[in-house]
Amino acid sequence: MTGQSYVNLTSGFIEGLRSYLKNKEIPLKQVVEVFAGNGALGLGLGLEWNRNISDSLLFADYGYEDEVNRNWERKPVGVVKETAYETAIRFGAVGDIPPRLFIMGAPPPANSYYCPSYDAAKALHYLFNAKILFIGELSSSAFASPKFFTHVEKAEDDGDETFQRLVVNQYDNNDGYFASNRFRQPLHVRPYLLKFVPCGEENCDCLDSSQINKDVDRYKIKQL
Repeated sequence: MTGQSYVNLTSGFIEGLRSYLKNKEIPLKQVVEVFAGNGALGLGLGLEWNRNISDSLLFADYGYEDEVNRNWERKPVGVVKETAYETAIRFGAVGDIPPRLFIMGAPPPANSYYCPSYDAAKALHYLFNAKILFIGELSSSAFASPKFFTHVEKAEDDGDETFQRLVVNQYDNNDGYFASNRFRQPLHVRPYLLKFVPCGEENCDCLDSSQINKDVDRYKIKQL
């Protein structure tokens, strides 16, 4: 692994996640990390370089520095310069290896008009019906957005303790960035297995996948 990460990456957590994927027969080529930062999690897990690990913020001006990102390489080897949504569109357009799991480790909070986590999760649902490994605190203003949390639900299999044992129990919430005294109260960060669920409200854009399909078609044309 390279450098620090907002997600508390330990060898036990990496190995536990790898064991979970093996147990569920999910090959690494069908696992994608978005909001990857410097790619420490994806690279430590063994995901494919320049294909299955993406982030766009590193290639722009952060506008701030802290103890985690101040020493990051801004163009890290192995990390694709893409938003999470663009990554979903790329896999939808190429279509050779459909993702089964998107990792969203500490996805940044939305701004006043756009939530990248929501758009990526929605695209993932309509293109692949894949699951999300979310690492953070549910319904917290530190991550994603209320719109994102309204449209996801836990996807752990009933009666199957594999995710709890191999992934959740291996994550150390008592250490790392979000357990530090920079927060008024330490956040209860942990891994969750989520899936996108349309809310059913008539006027909600969660029911409309037309833009996603247009963007996939546009990507295909660009590759010709």
